[in-house]
Formats: sequence, structure tokens, C-alpha cells
Amino acid sequence: MSSPEAQPFSRARTWTRLAAAALVVGFGAAALSGCQVRPLYADLSPGSESSVQAQLKQVSVAGGGGLQMQQFRKELIFRFYGGGSDPTSPLYRLTYTTSSQSASLAVPVQVDEPSAVSTILSVDFALIEISSGLTLLTGTSFASASYDYSSQRFANTRAAEDAQRRVAVSVAQDVANRIAAYFAAAESR
Repeated sequence: MSSPEAQPFSRARTWTRLAAAALVVGFGAAALSGCQVRPLYADLSPGSESSVQAQLKQVSVAGGGGLQMQQFRKELIFRFYGGGSDPTSPLYRLTYTTSSQSASLAVPVQVDEPSAVSTILSVDFALIEISSGLTLLTGTSFASASYDYSSQRFANTRAAEDAQRRVAVSVAQDVANRIAAYFAAAESR
């Protein structure tokens, strides 16, 4: 059985908790009302593109070497221009250097061949304003992907190419998002 004094204390405690919760919600709503959150690629009005999209279309992407760099460049071009080719008179130039490596993750003693391999891609990039030669943004992005290593040569080749493609796409997405965020932040200044 409960004592009669416990009920008033319990009601007061409940009301205190409700009041505290209401205060937290009220302060949270007040704090968020000052935020001006908008999507990164938001259109300003129907039928027009945002200034971030317009600036991304003015970025010239430097050419790359091997298959992995071609995939990286192709993904950047798709994200900047929606496909197509470089702009005719770009305002910005994106330069980059890459390093790629593969490493065995697990090597069973009985077989002496790896059972899994990891591919790592690291890209150092710089966004340069062509007219002034000023470096606007620099950064490093990296990604890794692993694949199962089998006894079949073709399967290993195909799995390695797929892992290289996945890391190239992942790094390109990160670089494109960073550049878009830079343009959005510069627009709000």
C-alpha cells in the first residue's frame, strides 16, 4: 500500500517534469526560428537555378590519368554540369593529385593468398579562381572499399575495378559537396 502523502509529492514531481519539458521545447523552437536552413542546391524561384548551381557549372575539371581518375573526373563533371563537357569560359579550375593503394586485409596461413583486399584512394584538391590565380579552397578527401579475393583471376580483376570505381565515385561526391558548400557559404557572406 502507498501512503497518502506520496501522492501529492508525485503530482508535484510530474508537474515539474512537464513544465521543464515545455521550457526545453519552447527554448528549442525559439533557437531554431532564427536558423535559415535551405537545401544546398535549392532553386531560388521556379524556372531558375541557384547561384551555387550556376557557379558549379563554371568549374573546369583537370584531366586525369588511369581508369580510376577518369571515373573520378566523370563523376565530378556529372555533379557539376549534369553531364556534357567543360564550360567554354570557366571562372574556376579544379586541380587535384591522387594517391591510390591496395592492401591485403586477411591472409590465411594455409592458402598464403589474401581473402580480402582493400583499395584506398586519397585526393588532394584545390579550387582556383582563373582570373586572379587565387586559391579559394583546398582539401583532402579519401575513401576505401574492400572486396573478396578469390581463386579466379577474372573475378579478382573485376572486383578490383569495381572497388576502384566505388572509391572514385565516393571521393568525387565528397569533393563536389565541399565545393558546393564553399560556394553556398560565400554566397551568404
